[in-house]
Formats: sequence, structure tokens, C-alpha cells
Amino acid sequence: MSTMRAEDTDIEELRVVAVAHCILNQSTRWWKEGKRLRRGMVKKVIEALASMRIGAVQMPCPEFSFCGNPRPSRTREEYESLPGFTVHCRRLARDTAENLKALTVLSKRPKIKIVAVIGVERSPTCGVKLTPYRRTVHGGFEYREAKGLFMEALEEELRTLKIVVPMLGLDLKRPENLIAEIKDKAGR
Repeated sequence: MSTMRAEDTDIEELRVVAVAHCILNQSTRWWKEGKRLRRGMVKKVIEALASMRIGAVQMPCPEFSFCGNPRPSRTREEYESLPGFTVHCRRLARDTAENLKALTVLSKRPKIKIVAVIGVERSPTCGVKLTPYRRTVHGGFEYREAKGLFMEALEEELRTLKIVVPMLGLDLKRPENLIAEIKDKAGR
């Protein structure tokens, strides 16, 4: 016999976040021979979302769906120069924005509220505040305070559909910073 709490039947609004694909499936992150393979989910983020009772909508991974794995690490500039990649990002962004719009429009009772779109910092496609822009002469990366290709296209599509939602970036080295931002945006 299941017991239903009163708070589960009187819900006016359900909260969700749209997350970069690799937050729920790290196996799509770039990988090459000799690099440590990532597995599973970004556990701290998923556990925090679950404890706040916030759902997650997985966005597509433009890099994986275009290049697969293994693939080399690339900068934003290098992805921009791949024939068809920018168009691919725009198409995925349009589909993602339309799906998020459908969630909010088609949910009558309870309403679904999108709390945030979450990207991954230092990603050439899903960076929100910090993106590897080009390679340096020494083989490292020059980072810029800018969105990645997919996040930039998604922001534009969301604006076109009049969806106002904050874009947050997960720093994989400091997931607790993102968790605090989500709590702030979700009013917890």
C-alpha cells in the first residue's frame, strides 16, 4: 500500500532544470586513448537535485552527436571550423528550446517551471561563463568569458520563444558552487 503525502497531491508547481547531457551521462564527454574514462553521472549534482525535489531534463550533446568517441579535445574556434557543426548546434538548440517550451505550456496542473539551464564550464559547446576559445602556442587553451556554441544558440532560441531562465555553469572541480546557485534560484 502506498502512502501519499498531502504535499504530493496539492502541488501547484513542479520544478525542473535542463542539464547538459554529460551531467547525467559522463560517458559522452570527450575521450581519447590513454585518457581516464568517465562513467556514470555527476553524483553530487544529481543527489542535490533529488534532495531539492527538482527534476532534470537532459539536453543533447552536440559534440558526441556530431563526432562520437573517441574524439580529440577541441576549442570553440576548432568546432566552429568543422563544416556543419554550427548548424548542428543551432538545430539542437531549436529542438531543445521547443521541448522546454512544451514542458511549460502543456503542463496545466501542476505547472512545470524551468528553474535553470545548466551547462558545463570549460566546454567549447556547453560553457556558460568560461569557454576554451583557441589553442595557445604552447598547446594549452586560451579561455574566454563567453558561452559555448550550443549554449549561445540555446540562449538565442529561448529568447525567441520568450522563455526567461537563468543559465548556470557547472564547474566539475567545484560542484558545490552550482548547487548553491540552484538553491538560490529555486528559492530554497
